[in-house]
Amino acid sequence: MGNHIFLSSKENFQKCLRHGVYGGASHSLQRVNSEIIAEFEAIKPGDFIFFYVRNIGIYGLWKATGRSSFDEKKIWDSSEQQYPYRVCFEPIIRYFPKPIALSDVLDLGDKGRIWTFDLGSFRLKNHNPITADEGKELIRLLLRNNPISYPLRSIPEPYPASTDSLPLAFETDAKGHMKYEGFLNAWFMRGFVNGRFKETIGEYRDFLNFVPTTFNKVMDIFLTHVTEVDGVDILHKFTCIELKTGICVEEDLNQIVKYENWLVRKLADGDSEMVQSILVGFDFNDKVMEYVRKRRLIEEKTVRLVRYQVIASKNDIQLTEIES
Repeated sequence: MGNHIFLSSKENFQKCLRHGVYGGASHSLQRVNSEIIAEFEAIKPGDFIFFYVRNIGIYGLWKATGRSSFDEKKIWDSSEQQYPYRVCFEPIIRYFPKPIALSDVLDLGDKGRIWTFDLGSFRLKNHNPITADEGKELIRLLLRNNPISYPLRSIPEPYPASTDSLPLAFETDAKGHMKYEGFLNAWFMRGFVNGRFKETIGEYRDFLNFVPTTFNKVMDIFLTHVTEVDGVDILHKFTCIELKTGICVEEDLNQIVKYENWLVRKLADGDSEMVQSILVGFDFNDKVMEYVRKRRLIEEKTVRLVRYQVIASKNDIQLTEIES
């Protein structure tokens, strides 16, 4: 079950609650749109939804009632922005009138209990996915702030969800490279929502994209791997995935190794075997291939290399792992 924080003004928040729908803004640049679409593709029915209302705090709790969709019908009062990337939701558990103060969330960040929340980048993109464990921390704070149980408040004027899928464009250049990395990311998110890739990546619980790190870079995709053993959830692996639309070079390889080392230190308590790294690209130059081979021999650890190919006739993508 995913967890998502949406950014909203006070006025738009009330509109969202009235109709049970949230919308992501469209942009004049297709590159930016592809990234926004990728974020909304990661939302699935049943995911938990929180709202960060500017200058007030974080409210909860709701759950997504369906997949994200594309819809340009007017809901919000803006004359210039229709917020067409939308997801419908409904309240769950109970009514929590008192929000979580942003200072409480930042305190949890200082303690390492919430690490995917970056207010700076959040304000630019309006949507921040968080892990299930981080979602539990927010629910704990909502319960702490609201010890008296109030009944749920229903959606007064439920908005009918559109059946139009989010628009994924698999446009390529003359060499077959996808033009926008965001759409490659969106394709992966749609696949994770549909339960794909488990035969090659393993069972997964959380799948997040554009995850902030401490060196001003975002991880393209991050996954947690959790297995239930006799009713107990065991977290046993993390996966980081770096996406490139063209030929992967040493700089790209260095980037994912940096993410890997960062996760080993931050989340895996120094256990390097707990982090799996995957580099996805149209192809890989010789230096990348040589490095991966040497690393396997010297460290007995590898970066998995995966080629993608757009299958235009099927409006789909095919993945092929390279044996190094």
